[in-house]
This record gives sequence, C-alpha cells and structure tokens, in this order.
Amino acid sequence: MVHRSARLRRAEAQRITRRNFLIGSAAAGLGVATYAGTHGRHQIEFVQRTIPITKLPDAFQGFRIVQISDIHLEEYTEAYFLEEFVRRTNLLKPDLVLLTGDFVSKGPLDVSVAYNAAGMCAEILTGLTCPQRYAILGNHDVSVSSERVIQALEAHGTPVLVDSYIPIERGSDHFWLSGACDPGTSHCYLEMAIPPMADAPVIFMAHEPDFVETVVQHPRFPSIDLMLSGHTHGGQVRLPILGPLILPPMGKKYVEGLFHFGHMQLYVNRGVGTVGLPFRLNCPSELTELTLVRA
Repeated sequence: MVHRSARLRRAEAQRITRRNFLIGSAAAGLGVATYAGTHGRHQIEFVQRTIPITKLPDAFQGFRIVQISDIHLEEYTEAYFLEEFVRRTNLLKPDLVLLTGDFVSKGPLDVSVAYNAAGMCAEILTGLTCPQRYAILGNHDVSVSSERVIQALEAHGTPVLVDSYIPIERGSDHFWLSGACDPGTSHCYLEMAIPPMADAPVIFMAHEPDFVETVVQHPRFPSIDLMLSGHTHGGQVRLPILGPLILPPMGKKYVEGLFHFGHMQLYVNRGVGTVGLPFRLNCPSELTELTLVRA
C-alpha cells in the first residue's frame, strides 16, 4: 500500500511537471510572438556599406545612395513606420534614393486596399528630400497591378524603371542606373535593361536576388558593377542554428547583405515590412546607405 501511494505521488508529480512545462512553453511562445509582432517588427537597423567600383568617375567619388525595399504598406506596415524611414533618410541627406520593389501586398484583403495603399505609399515618399529617387516593381506590385502601382508612384514624382536604364549625371560625368521588370512574375529583357556598350559604371536593380544567377550568364553581365535587390525580408524570423525561416521563391540563396560575383557586387536589403505573418525576430527592418568609391 505504501509503495502504491509513493508511485501515485511520483506519477502525479510527473503530470504536474509536464503540465508546467507545457504551460511554460506556451507562455514563452506567446511572449516571443508578441515581441516579434510588436517590438521586433518595428526595429530599424541602419546599415552602411562602402561599394568600390572600378573606373568610378571623379564626380561620383563618395556618392551616397540610400536603398529602401519591401515596404508592403497597409497589410501590416503602418503609414507612420514608412514615415519614420523617410525621416531617417532625410537626416542622411543622400544623393540618390533607390526603391527596390514591393510597395504594396497581394494579400487576403480586397485588392482595393492595395490600390489605396499604393497611393498612400507614393504620397509618403514625396517627403523624401534627396535630389533624385527611382524605383522598380516587386512581385506583389505586379500581382496587384503593375499599371496601378506605376501610375501612383510616377504621379507623385517617383519614376519606375521597367527593363530600362537612364544616366545619373554630375557635370560631364555619369553612371547608368538600370532596372528590370520583376523577374519572379515576368520575363526580363536584360538586353533592354542594361546598356549595350557601357561607357560608365552600371547599377542594376532587380527585386529577386536569386535572379543574379541568370544575370551572370547574360552577355551584358560584364557591364554591371552593382546589383541591388530586396524580396527576402532577411527571412523575417531568424533562429539560432536554424537561421532564416520564411524565405520566398527566388530569395532562398542570397538572403541579406553583400555578395560578390567576380567584378560585380550584389546587395540584398531586408526591407521595411512583412508578409504572411506580421513578425520579425532577430531580423530588423533595414535602412541602407551605400557609398560609392573608386576601386
């Protein structure tokens, strides 16, 4: 009888221990989710990189570019958060701002929400005080409506490059800024997006970073000095050992930061907003300043 009572007490203690463990685990998970959805999602990391470029013209020595990507306004990104990016960008006084796609989200909400978000996003971006800004589209923009997003941006002073290129000029010097259509949803015509005989450096924007593996095989790849992408959000949730957990198609290999492909560099920005789940954990939003120097 005594032995039976002892066994019952041990069994009950084990049940209590398991119950406490499950309750503790659930509470910890809820705490992490709450942190990731509130504080984690609204952290901003300022990243500075120096980008050496061969044959950079004298006029562009020290030229500073701010990259902003993956805003995803309105699904989970509040207007005030984008306004904070604009405020911080203006404090930097860059020479050029480049916006590498996904201004809106193709989510479960009615598409009219995304149309309104495109207009609101474009209007907030008019607060940028830099001399010039240019954009490309991302996969969500195309899925919502390329025409609507381009119309909103260009009506508010942000030109959109779609398989095209333009000169960025300082006096008699220039470099080429080129932008692809979204390679995740469309066929990109790189022969239209990249200058045929580049007489100056080329900075190339394409939303999906894994597209770089197509770019490096193209005959005009030697012309490109720097490629800028977004799309991945850095994985949104990053755990020790496991690394980034949420990675989209065409954003699984080159997740964040700087990569080298011979003479060309690729920079992948973690973005402003989120998709799928409104969480960021160990993966803050990113505001990037790139300073060009002669290699």
